[in-house]
Amino acid sequence: MKSYLFDAFPLLCWLQEEPGWEMVDRLLKEAEEKESRISIHIINVGEVYYRSCRLVGLKKAEKILTDLRMLPLSFIPASEASVLEAAKIKGQYPVSYADAFAIATAIRLEAVVVTADPEYRSVSKFLEILWLR
Repeated sequence: MKSYLFDAFPLLCWLQEEPGWEMVDRLLKEAEEKESRISIHIINVGEVYYRSCRLVGLKKAEKILTDLRMLPLSFIPASEASVLEAAKIKGQYPVSYADAFAIATAIRLEAVVVTADPEYRSVSKFLEILWLR
């Protein structure tokens, strides 16, 4: 079974129906039908939440967060090990700290990262990436 790891980008893209949202929708349907698995680190969920707060306000962002919990996504919790792995990646590559959590989690889960964030180019030599758009 194929395993995917979302950073914040696919969910934000899907929520706003930006270019690439159809691919995200297809991946979510596959996961719903148990044809694949999709995970997201809780730090990246937080990123979706704070960006939603800025875009649509707190009340609507709360609804979005509730709706995300109903999607076929596994939320990966923060642990000491994940914090240190993300810190190691952040120390070695020019990526955001939130992206470092996604990268560390994808490595651990042997998952394909789904994103359109150009920062991931710096880790594309050792990480499989499904590029949106």
